[in-house]
Amino acid sequence: MKRLIGTLVLFSLAMAVGCAHYADNTPVYLPNENCKLVSFKPGLEPGGFDGIKWETEFSTLKGMKHSGKDLSYGGIDFYLRTGDEYKLKNGKLIPIRYGFWRGKFYVGVVILEQAPDFEALKESVFEKYGAGAKPFSNREEYLWIGKNATMALRYDEHLGRGVYYIRSHSIEKQMN
Repeated sequence: MKRLIGTLVLFSLAMAVGCAHYADNTPVYLPNENCKLVSFKPGLEPGGFDGIKWETEFSTLKGMKHSGKDLSYGGIDFYLRTGDEYKLKNGKLIPIRYGFWRGKFYVGVVILEQAPDFEALKESVFEKYGAGAKPFSNREEYLWIGKNATMALRYDEHLGRGVYYIRSHSIEKQMN
């Protein structure tokens, strides 16, 4: 019995120390109490991404190469389109990933691996659409909510990765 109690105490102590260490590395995002919903500038809400309209059937597009699958919502297939890249303000070209749900265009995504690229992207997005809502005071994240689309721009300093996407509300409603 003493051996069992000793083992349980050691196990509990190991778990407490392990969890405490993990908790120290987990980012905590603080809500921005001054955040207000932001929409797109009049006439600038995207009806798609880079020339592909929302709900376009995948089968109608040419030059698409499968690049991965997100298993959420029954599967979102991602593709790259030959010769199609997002040009940052600094001139760097970043691949655009196009996501299709049940064969219909749902989301356009640009993923960045460097902080300077994120700053260049942020500058070009803000120039075109204005500053987005900033839901967290201690995180580089901006949101735009429109009638037909949601757009997000975020940088995760812990992962060293930035993401910019625009997604369709009509497809999103079908997913639920």
